[in-house]
Amino acid sequence: MLIIIGIIILLILILVGVGYFYGSRHFVVREETIEFQDLPDEFDGYRICQFSDFHAMAFHRGHEEDVQKVVDLINAQHCDLIVFTGDLVTIQANELDGFMDQLSQLSAPDGVMSIMGNHDYGMYQRRFTKAQRRNDIKDLYRRQHDMGWQLLLNEHTSIHRGDDSLVIVGVENDGTPPHFPRFADLKKAMHGIDEGAFQIMLSHDPTHWRRSIIPETDVQLTLSGHTHAGQFKIFGWSPVTMVYKEWTGLYSNQKNAADGQPLTQYLHISEGVGCVPVPFRIGAWPEICVLTLKKQ
Repeated sequence: MLIIIGIIILLILILVGVGYFYGSRHFVVREETIEFQDLPDEFDGYRICQFSDFHAMAFHRGHEEDVQKVVDLINAQHCDLIVFTGDLVTIQANELDGFMDQLSQLSAPDGVMSIMGNHDYGMYQRRFTKAQRRNDIKDLYRRQHDMGWQLLLNEHTSIHRGDDSLVIVGVENDGTPPHFPRFADLKKAMHGIDEGAFQIMLSHDPTHWRRSIIPETDVQLTLSGHTHAGQFKIFGWSPVTMVYKEWTGLYSNQKNAADGQPLTQYLHISEGVGCVPVPFRIGAWPEICVLTLKKQ
């Protein structure tokens, strides 16, 4: 019995060591091609680089050099647009100290767009007063602006190619209270969008897709993060499947659009590049996602 216990303890230690020293910095690129019938012609072949759940705290204490690796890997994809789908920090905004210059290097023809995740509201810093939490959120806003990122707070923007365009909508976090705040305002975010426009939604928590985005909108593609695939995945299974129906990769839903035409709505979930609460990943490697939009 003692031998069996010893073997189990040894295997656990090996697993922890692999997850910390190798898994948390084994950055991979995952590519996905998504086809749409109504994609504007000028955006056939448009490439989006999605990264999510940076969690700056995880890159301190010996992992600082990995930030430059992430930035270089993203830029090396030469995508048309870079999007960040939430959780830039874990506890508070000053985790970005020392990383601002590197993250400012992210570059794409149509820029870098970002949204807020549940960790970005200072709600896990128990020592914060309400005023301190508000100031910390404003500090995170400012830092993203200083890095040259376009933070979308329940609003949208358009990207143009010739006579065609697509709309990028960004909402604030919309999770399941009390642990995950719910601040999204779809009506506000989508106000003024032309009927029939091709829309891409950035929403951190993937549960928002079934709860609100599918029933209330005709958004063709939603990009989320949040789950980290549990930071542990083996043979396509993760313990996070017990919590989330959609937890990694690409999902689709069929319905009739507002004009009565068949519509396929897609959800893509990134497993993220950072870790919570400690740098550790097995199987669910930190990833950069490259999404290519194709005209069906």
